[in-house]
Amino acid sequence: MKKFLGIVCFIYSFIIVLIKLQGNLNNFLAPSMQKYILISLPILIIMGLVLLLNNNIHYDFKFTDLVLLLPLIMLVFAKDGRLTTSIASNKISNTKTNDVINEEKSDDTQYDFTNIDFDVKDESYITLEEYITYHYNPEKLVGKTIRVRGFVIKETDGIPKNYFMIGKYEVTCCAADAVFGGFLAKYDLNKINSNDWYEVTGVLKLTKNIYNEDSLYIDVKELKEIDEEDIYVYPCHNYGDGNCSVMDEYELVY
Repeated sequence: MKKFLGIVCFIYSFIIVLIKLQGNLNNFLAPSMQKYILISLPILIIMGLVLLLNNNIHYDFKFTDLVLLLPLIMLVFAKDGRLTTSIASNKISNTKTNDVINEEKSDDTQYDFTNIDFDVKDESYITLEEYITYHYNPEKLVGKTIRVRGFVIKETDGIPKNYFMIGKYEVTCCAADAVFGGFLAKYDLNKINSNDWYEVTGVLKLTKNIYNEDSLYIDVKELKEIDEEDIYVYPCHNYGDGNCSVMDEYELVY
């Protein structure tokens, strides 16, 4: 039954080629990981040929070998592999949102948004989300202006009352490890809808959680609905020259 393994090799080779030609490989793997799956393609083809044509190889088929077909079955149900916004509440990576934030009033100060301190783009998304959420001295970021584009989660476990989160799925290796990486924000919740896409512009403010720890959030001053964008973002080395030089403009200080 070595032919079974040979056929399996060809099936997965065909799947890799098909997904690549359809342009859906980014839905399954981060760009930096795709080279490895593409390198495996000729190896799978060679293995398939050897298993089908070499009569000196003997293999006893076992019922448990059918598990090799499981990824194929999962792929059928996965369709194009893209996650949907509706499951984001189960993939929140920002553990600080589990805390209840003390209420603070938004001020009426006029801010200059012509030069945004943190204009969060896909290539800087993960780095800036971690920088702002887990900064050692968050008080240093108070008053910084920020603009973020993403989809919204609100009124769910893990998000404080009267707040929402805006973000995208962060993918380090593959879609299986995707988590929702977002920015905690405050705005009139009656004016926004869960799972819809928005661009928010605001100011970083400081508040206290129930553990008396400093926590940053975006006090939203401007909000507009936008068309759906790429739902995935990757580490900065997946963009540009691969050296995260896209982050130089921010001059981050830890």
